[in-house]
Amino acid sequence: MSIGSEIDRILAGFQAISLVEVQKASLMRRKDSKYLFSFHDVPDILAGVQDQYRVLEINDLRSQPYRSCYYDTPDLEMYHLHHRGKANRHKIRIRKYDASDLHYLEVKKKDSKGVTIKNRKRTNGMGVSVLTREEEFLSTYSPYGKNGMIPVLENSFNRITLVRHDQSERITLDFGLRFESLLTDQRIDLPGISIGEIKYENLLAGSPFHELLRKSHITPNRFSKYAIGAALLHPHLKQNRFKAKVRKVHKLNNTYLQTIKIPQHA
Repeated sequence: MSIGSEIDRILAGFQAISLVEVQKASLMRRKDSKYLFSFHDVPDILAGVQDQYRVLEINDLRSQPYRSCYYDTPDLEMYHLHHRGKANRHKIRIRKYDASDLHYLEVKKKDSKGVTIKNRKRTNGMGVSVLTREEEFLSTYSPYGKNGMIPVLENSFNRITLVRHDQSERITLDFGLRFESLLTDQRIDLPGISIGEIKYENLLAGSPFHELLRKSHITPNRFSKYAIGAALLHPHLKQNRFKAKVRKVHKLNNTYLQTIKIPQHA
């Protein structure tokens, strides 16, 4: 049985939760903890938390495709602020939720206390013209306006969303990642990695998902899809602080590719 088929089998055993119910636990102001691990680990992780969480189901799908376009200034100010670890930094993206055919312009801010604040607005399409229409939204929630913003990176992936029964916590599991530079037309596929994220309001302690990963020796590892995707596809960028994560991404992906006999990425 393939890993994908095994994931589908395990997901079928979860109690479902609707999109309306998930939105009640959207945690737009939250703390988060991210984890990077092998795609091989996903079935065991899901099986280990089946009784504690419900799974988002949309149009009979329990794994939904997502696509995002990230915007930055021409000198990639947001990337460099992230690389320097600056507080009160932002990310700006348009995300398409394919299963529900919805587009949202999203502004994420990480404050000095490590709290992520996300504001979003429903929109149409993923082009730069959206930024022109939504200049007031951008200037309200970020120091950036439409002028000078350029599309830098697109990514796509599949996501499993889990919500704890008391809705105090939301889990996302992303896999099947693909990154494409909109500056160079370079692309990289990363079928061998998965990114888990716990979104919570108060304390991480007591999370069944976190406890399972801890017992599996999978530790929290900050991971920005935009920053790491940009580093992977633009090696000329300053990325000293990201080198360890980039190496781990390649190691996990190449190990997976070896098992399915596909030529490795460099």
